[in-house]
Amino acid sequence: MYKQFLTIFAAMALSTQVLATPIFDTFGPLPETEFGGDGIPNDAVAIGTQLFDGTSITAALTAHERFFNPDVENDGAGTFTALTGTNTGGPGSTSSTVGALWSFGYFIKVEGGGRTIQDLQFDLYYDFDPASDTAIADLGVIDITAGVLLGGVPISVAEGSQNLFFSFLGTPAPPVLTPPSGSVPSFDPNAEGEYTFAIVASDPISGFAVEIVAIDVQVVPEPTSLALLGLGGLLFTRRRRNR
Repeated sequence: MYKQFLTIFAAMALSTQVLATPIFDTFGPLPETEFGGDGIPNDAVAIGTQLFDGTSITAALTAHERFFNPDVENDGAGTFTALTGTNTGGPGSTSSTVGALWSFGYFIKVEGGGRTIQDLQFDLYYDFDPASDTAIADLGVIDITAGVLLGGVPISVAEGSQNLFFSFLGTPAPPVLTPPSGSVPSFDPNAEGEYTFAIVASDPISGFAVEIVAIDVQVVPEPTSLALLGLGGLLFTRRRRNR
């Protein structure tokens, strides 16, 4: 009943102004995915599952550190805590690309009922605005279904990880992406605040949302102690993604 209430509330919010978060069925490991990368942590994931007309839908979201940056923490209830700033991946990284210290990852799976991802509407919402409870109209959206259709091959699983600092989410945008509108034209990795991410699965015929998963990422300044550890060249042992 609790998830039902949150789903209904979030669906109402999607048609008005504010997105209710976090929303999930379970929070914990999701061993079947590394979010399209090499060794992306999959032990703290917000997972939503739904059976829709004979089709099983799984949607999941996480936030994680990029390469060897300090671990992204979580409260076990869909809110993650990451650090402000940018680098090429922290001590030990071989990347030459500058990014935020953290990224978000998504996973979508459709099974049964003769359906694939192309037969439903999946939208992935992302946030550039550090203010709490950003209006849905000011979130960016990636049309996952349209992206899959462009690929031309029916698939049942879509997954990936994205760093908000990378240009893919900005402008000019590819046709499947609508960047955030309003007064926040780009992501500021040095800004403290709260960022919202959500996956909405809808029936393309009725437009009704059949599954919603959402998380929050609280971004805070780096504590002095962590900065000193970084200067000392301490390497964190948990595996990181290779991009």
